[in-house]
Amino acid sequence: MCGRFVQTPIRDAASLGFHQLVGDLLSMPASYNLAPTQRAAVVLDRGNGLVLQRLAWGLLPFWARDKTRQGSTINARIETVDTKPAYRSAFKKRRCLIPMTGYYEWSVSREDGKKDPWFIHAVRPLWAAGLWEDTSPLLDPGNLGTFTVITGDSSGVSADIHDRMPVWLAPGQAEEWIAASPDDAMAMLMASDPPELEAYRVRRAVNSTRNNREDLLDAVA
Repeated sequence: MCGRFVQTPIRDAASLGFHQLVGDLLSMPASYNLAPTQRAAVVLDRGNGLVLQRLAWGLLPFWARDKTRQGSTINARIETVDTKPAYRSAFKKRRCLIPMTGYYEWSVSREDGKKDPWFIHAVRPLWAAGLWEDTSPLLDPGNLGTFTVITGDSSGVSADIHDRMPVWLAPGQAEEWIAASPDDAMAMLMASDPPELEAYRVRRAVNSTRNNREDLLDAVA
């Protein structure tokens, strides 16, 4: 799964194809330990072209009656994303991309049995496939909606740490991904070509969602 991730300003948005979002991506707030229910920047289209908006992590389907569901909808499995009731409506017409500098996964230490976080990243920003829902009466005032990250089987260095990872798309696929038919969208997910990832261990301070600072990305021996 993907339970924490990092977002930092993106300085080369134009070269990635996001000409209309250059300013927004450059001024995107840095967050070094994004956790479920917190707001993150998401690329989506509400009918007038691509926009970058901050949505709460953990998708609340339109029929949700309480917020407790958010903790279980931070990730949508590729195997069931088009059929599971919580996601199937959003998969048909509300797809998005979530920019990430990287994300965290955990391994169990052989020395003390505690969880050690690893920062998994690539040379350039990562773009996770996701789904979004519009705002809900269950959300705090001013919240624009919710989102989930689509996950699939891990590969490369990520597979050494966890068996799931986000499904990555190329930034140039944003408009196609958002506008595609459900069948074509699923084909894009299945054809995902993950970038080469790197990973290193970071401090256990990441384990607490209260910590959110740049030095969380510092490697430890």
